[in-house]
Amino acid sequence: MTPFEENSTDIDARDVAELLDKSRLNENMALYCRGMDRKDLHSMQSTFWPEATDDHGAYVGSAHEFCRWACENQKNGGHRSHHYITNVLIDLNGDTARRESAVLYLMVLPDDDRIDLMGGRYRDFCEKREGVWKVLRRTVIFDYAHQMTPIADFVDVFGGIPSTAHFGALYPADAIYEADW
Repeated sequence: MTPFEENSTDIDARDVAELLDKSRLNENMALYCRGMDRKDLHSMQSTFWPEATDDHGAYVGSAHEFCRWACENQKNGGHRSHHYITNVLIDLNGDTARRESAVLYLMVLPDDDRIDLMGGRYRDFCEKREGVWKVLRRTVIFDYAHQMTPIADFVDVFGGIPSTAHFGALYPADAIYEADW
């Protein structure tokens, strides 16, 4: 019998708890990516424990300090970024988890008329404390990089995106932070 053929009465509380833990770990990653892309320092830092470490290659040290460093560098650089997370694998072991998340990272550099693309993986060791999952150790594994030029104008793609459309912005100006949805 495959897992898809399993009788629903065979599901127990442990299965549900595991599903909830994995969902919370996925939410943790999504919040980190939103924080990075919108330059929302509080959201970025909230995904790490205070003593967490981050090895991003160019930065190795405190995860909270990495968030501050990345946020300031990105704001000063004037670029836009997008993190796309795919193929998340989570190995739960009580109140700890190993999470591998494939990432596509796009950095749009308008001043250079260039888009940088990086593909890699986040290797995270996560810990649950008082019911909350956060990252304790992150290592970024780089798999490939690519540069694309020139950047297309919105009026040139998809039949022309009008200037009245909603465009991404940094925290708190982005539409995601509006009170009314």
